[in-house]
Amino acid sequence: MSEQRGYAGPEEALAAIDAQVAGVEPRAEQARAWSAEVEALVGVGVAEHGDVRANVNVQGLLTGLAVSDAVASQGGRTASRAIQQALRAAQESVREQAEASSDRVWGSGSATSAAFRAEVEAATPLIDVQPLDSDGRSLPGDDDQPTTRDGGTW
Repeated sequence: MSEQRGYAGPEEALAAIDAQVAGVEPRAEQARAWSAEVEALVGVGVAEHGDVRANVNVQGLLTGLAVSDAVASQGGRTASRAIQQALRAAQESVREQAEASSDRVWGSGSATSAAFRAEVEAATPLIDVQPLDSDGRSLPGDDDQPTTRDGGTW
């Protein structure tokens, strides 16, 4: 329960409330600005000497992918692995950016930074890069059961 304060009158009570609100407003504005900054973060990852590029946002969604014809012409296994490498690098990049932003605004080691870091890590589970010698037909979560389709590598 808050401490009872005696005020000389309503004007003094209102002035005390205004002072409390004024003290909170800068922190609220800081939180709004930080939220906008975080929403704009984009992790960028590249593979195959820049011939494959992936972008992810802080929610872990793939927002951009480019694969050069040179990589695509090497076949599905090579292209898949390069895409996985670029995606993982993009995930790591957005995680690093989010952590740096949170630490800068809320303090390194703060409870807020730790909670936010855990949120971002949950939203961006790092993809496992499959070995190049895999059969090229299995997808993560398929219980290693290859899918066969005419005309494809998987």
